Amino acid sequence: MNRFDIISLAAASLISLADTSPPNEALAAAQPVLEAFSAAVLACDRTPPFQPGLSISSTAGATRYDASTRTIVVVSYDSLDPNRRAAMERFAAIGTLGLSGRAQYVEVFNGLLVAHELGHWVQDVSRRPLNRWQAESEANRMMVAFWREHPSEISTDLRLANFVAQGPQTPDPMPRDAVTSAEGFFNTNLARIEADPMQYALFQKAMVRTAIAETPQPTFCEAIRQAWP
Repeated sequence: MNRFDIISLAAASLISLADTSPPNEALAAAQPVLEAFSAAVLACDRTPPFQPGLSISSTAGATRYDASTRTIVVVSYDSLDPNRRAAMERFAAIGTLGLSGRAQYVEVFNGLLVAHELGHWVQDVSRRPLNRWQAESEANRMMVAFWREHPSEISTDLRLANFVAQGPQTPDPMPRDAVTSAEGFFNTNLARIEADPMQYALFQKAMVRTAIAETPQPTFCEAIRQAWP
């Protein structure tokens, strides 16, 4: 068994352990992703000037890449307020994996989306000029390609379907009277969209669906080399 196989198996085991609430479960879920993603970038003949670190936020917020500290900042489920926890229960209920709200949070925000944030690390290293829509779409594209090549014991297709799942009454994030593209609307209204977690999530899910549907499917190295020529 090679190093990538060991890392993939370690990441896979975290899903089944999520409901047991081990100490530092957010860091435990994110660390194997960071290690596997970093190793995969190196395997694509790209040598970053630095490797990202991993830290845990003491307050609620979003999983993010912090360019100033060069770290992936993860947020633990325990720091969420009751409203956010209730939202996670609803998110889990419409998902495809049958997880509890807590396990859904760990799966998505401490695991799956860590690869998205590492895509922003690649962009930081690359220093290519991107608008926000381009940056988010490209990070989602790298994330999808990464998980396809680093599947867990649960298929990547199911994990991605779990993330993009929406209820039957979910509104379209784009207003009906919009006179611009989704990219133009997103960039122009970014501050308002970010202030509304639901709308922001809908745009992110739409980008992930686009990445999933891309044909032919790019390899991880193809996605990395396009992001970092």
